[in-house]
Amino acid sequence: MKQAIKLYGKIKSNQIILIALLGILVACFVGGINTYYGRSITNIGSDEGLGGLLLAIMLLASGASVYTDQTRHLNTWLSTQNVSRRQIFLSKLLWMVIGPILFSNIIDFGMSLASQTHNLSKVLDSNLDDSLEGLFLVSLVVLVSIILGPIWPKVIGSIFVLIVSSSIFELGANYIVFDATNVIDNKLITCFGILILLSISYYIVGTIGVESEHEIVRIPVLKWPIVVFVFLSTFVFNINENAFNLNSFILPVVLGLITFIFVFKPKLSWQK
Repeated sequence: MKQAIKLYGKIKSNQIILIALLGILVACFVGGINTYYGRSITNIGSDEGLGGLLLAIMLLASGASVYTDQTRHLNTWLSTQNVSRRQIFLSKLLWMVIGPILFSNIIDFGMSLASQTHNLSKVLDSNLDDSLEGLFLVSLVVLVSIILGPIWPKVIGSIFVLIVSSSIFELGANYIVFDATNVIDNKLITCFGILILLSISYYIVGTIGVESEHEIVRIPVLKWPIVVFVFLSTFVFNINENAFNLNSFILPVVLGLITFIFVFKPKLSWQK
């Protein structure tokens, strides 16, 4: 495992440094704006903590960097080294997810100290909430990216899952009353969800090979569940945003049909 971490870190060192510099530049830019206007235009370096801005920017840059591994055939080359696919997966998770999250928190806390923020405990608590939420969303994207093959389905699938999951969470929040007594429980539930998603990803990584990267769905048994998921999740999203009627089925049917075509690639022919 130590060899895998060193190997991937050495290969991606330039991009890791660029991501860190991007975070510093964004923080300096926002800090300069806040200083110029004399108030907190964004949440970086304020009592509200990170606010997700810097965290989101660094994670998006990390995601773009990881996707380039496939275009450079880095995954195929790494599979020839004396490291397992699961070790590579954990190395990517450490360098490209955990690293940016920790670094963005350090930047925000440092700016909070520099701005003489008195409520540092609130900053830490806010950063913890944003980090857990960001890590949960990343865990969803990681799972989708492992199941799907080419880059464009990974991107489209990740965006779709994030939109649908946000809608489902919003729908669930309407039926749940949150108060100060269950804040800890909410964090534990989020941590539990992260562990489940990453565990599933870890298991799948060890069961598939790089030769399936060109397949839309790398696990054949999941083809029909994905089509059904697209239909049902879109339907739930529709009835959450609009009143239930016949039109609620139009978008789910269209997206379900498009997903079916791309996943199964049916050969259509018309005989004369």
